Amino acid sequence: MADLSPAGSGLRTAQLDGRRLSEALLPLELAPRAQLRLAAISRWNALRGVRVGLVAAALLLMLIGANLATPIYSLLQQQLHLTALDTTVLFAIYVFALVPVLAVVGHWSDHLGRRALILPAVALSAVGDAVFATSGSFWQLAAGRAVQGVAVGLSTGAAGAALGDLLPDRPTLAAKITLACSAGGVALGPIVGALLAGGSDPLLTPFLLHAVALLALCVPLALVHPRMPGRSRPPASPPRITTPAHLRPQRLRLPRTGRREFLLAAAAGFISYAVFGVYLSLAPAFAADLLHTDSKLVGAIVAALLLGSSAATQLIVPPTSDRVVTALGMTGLATGLGLVVVAGYTETPALLFIGSVLGGISQGVAFRSLFTSAVAAMDPERRGSELSSLWVIVYLGSSGPIIALGALVQHYGLLPSVSGFTGLAALLCAALAIAVARKPTPTA
Repeated sequence: MADLSPAGSGLRTAQLDGRRLSEALLPLELAPRAQLRLAAISRWNALRGVRVGLVAAALLLMLIGANLATPIYSLLQQQLHLTALDTTVLFAIYVFALVPVLAVVGHWSDHLGRRALILPAVALSAVGDAVFATSGSFWQLAAGRAVQGVAVGLSTGAAGAALGDLLPDRPTLAAKITLACSAGGVALGPIVGALLAGGSDPLLTPFLLHAVALLALCVPLALVHPRMPGRSRPPASPPRITTPAHLRPQRLRLPRTGRREFLLAAAAGFISYAVFGVYLSLAPAFAADLLHTDSKLVGAIVAALLLGSSAATQLIVPPTSDRVVTALGMTGLATGLGLVVVAGYTETPALLFIGSVLGGISQGVAFRSLFTSAVAAMDPERRGSELSSLWVIVYLGSSGPIIALGALVQHYGLLPSVSGFTGLAALLCAALAIAVARKPTPTA
């Protein structure tokens, strides 16, 4: 039950108490938690930058793994006789496993520590790789996807909260890293999967290599010295004790502060992840029809264009508090989706690429700004649970809508179904843009 995030422990820095001098000289907000110090298997007091890198690497690698199979689904459809609906169901099973975990254990990292959830999640993600790589039926694939969903559910809120704890003086940077790793992992997954699937065993190789990378990351995560979650506590504060009552499932609640920011970010995330889900599950087939190619890499690149553009934007472009700019971002997402549909009807590949990039850039500007505002308004001591609530709503966008679209594809074909989805998504983007642009009502 160790952690990666800094906070006070009530230890006096002037007293060594058997600690190394480097530990004794730490400021209180970085001092080790007293009751965890003896349980630690290592006294590696890693620098803050190293800890940030470990958290970011864990989040990035797990989300890459959750999307490795995107370019391989066409092969799986041939080998296991899967339909378009089966493919979208497999994608949604991941979300159906992720969301309950986020809802039930999202607040645990506020009590047990961030690493107490991140480390097991990384190991469990490697197990999911093994299950998926050895699958020979739809139900085995579903089991692998479920394990991956549980792993990401364990770590999503904890990783975001750990970055917020590690960078309390730079909340914008913490939000940037969280979103960039999330969107970047989802964007890189299909490309990495396509590149590694070019060998003689296209299903085994990508997941085997990814599992090795995850297990290698477990070593520094296990060795880094623990930290305590939450804000800095004064030296006179008694040790914080976690009881089973603290770990009981809690109802998802809106934050006590910043509810408008929370709801806007959640709505933007829901729409965005519904669009992401469509790209990841159906874009390879859409691109194959439009470009007349069976290349896994081409399909993966098209699937990753939207998410990669979003991730790059979130890394490069600073968030803005300008409501008009954020509203234009949601409008740009709708416009980009429209261009993709026009590309399908006119058989113009250039519009597919332009629309994907425009949509990704616009989504990155809008969602990062709304997400940063929502996180900044959260209570630091409830950040893990409140972030988990936010991500529950966001990830739900990648479940029901995707299955519904898969069913429509079965009956009406790919292009008409994608067109209908795009029209609905554009309407929701427009409504959200209006809500964002409106001046918030002052509270009494």
